[in-house]
Amino acid sequence: MLFGCSVFSQPDTLFVAKDTIVQTPSSQNSNQDIFDYAHSKKFAEYLYKTGQFDYAIEEFQRVVFLHPEDEEAKFQIITAYLKKEDFFNAAGYFYRYYPVFDTLVPKVQKAGIVAHLFLNELDTAEKLLTRSRLDSIEKQTWRLGIYLLKKEWNKAGRYYQTHLENPSTVFHQFGTALNRRLTYKTKSPFWAGLMSAVVPGLGKVYTKNYGDALIAFLFTGMNAWQSYRGFQKDGINSTRGWIFGVLGAGFYLGNIYGSAKSAKKYNKKIDDEIESEVKSVIRFSI
Repeated sequence: MLFGCSVFSQPDTLFVAKDTIVQTPSSQNSNQDIFDYAHSKKFAEYLYKTGQFDYAIEEFQRVVFLHPEDEEAKFQIITAYLKKEDFFNAAGYFYRYYPVFDTLVPKVQKAGIVAHLFLNELDTAEKLLTRSRLDSIEKQTWRLGIYLLKKEWNKAGRYYQTHLENPSTVFHQFGTALNRRLTYKTKSPFWAGLMSAVVPGLGKVYTKNYGDALIAFLFTGMNAWQSYRGFQKDGINSTRGWIFGVLGAGFYLGNIYGSAKSAKKYNKKIDDEIESEVKSVIRFSI
């Protein structure tokens, strides 16, 4: 905890350490208990507002210990964990304090849904959203967010167009991220592989991996050339021809597989950028 007790011989002594102020029993307000429920809650709220979430959690836990019926303090513990991006503990305390979801007030239900979103438990978050008491605007907003985190772009696009009248700023921030994703041109793993089958490295040019494309072209071509020279010189029994031929075939097949994988990686990078943007919007809205 942030408070500590000290006893001094001087009367009316005030001890100051870091951000902590503790009066000794001999002070004028010695009959005032700074560890009581009211003072603990006030200090916890101060810590929360100033972004000292670890300390705020400790103080709010003291508040809950002193007054187990304080639902706001419980809620603040959960939101403090969300603020510090400790989503595992946010979900843990959510279910510890609120085992029955359906009876909760909307803001508490929303906190539980958000915790599941960041834990990538998207199906659970969607089920809770459906059961929640959030109003239609909030439900539309978070459903769109869930579709985006699930990377269901076409479904999200149709849903966004259907609810354009939604006045929520968060909803339209999600929409902005969605529209950016829909304008991106993704790469086809099939075409990347086929292009590299025709010309080694061409599929990686298609996915904008120019360095890998050059390496694939040179290694495959060099081994193919060495194999050709070996067979031309020594015939079908050429050791050099077979060694470089096997190496060349390996590079050739690996180049095809690598090009298809490169296309998937290219697409994933785009999706991850949008996911990061969506999560940033959610963090700001907590």
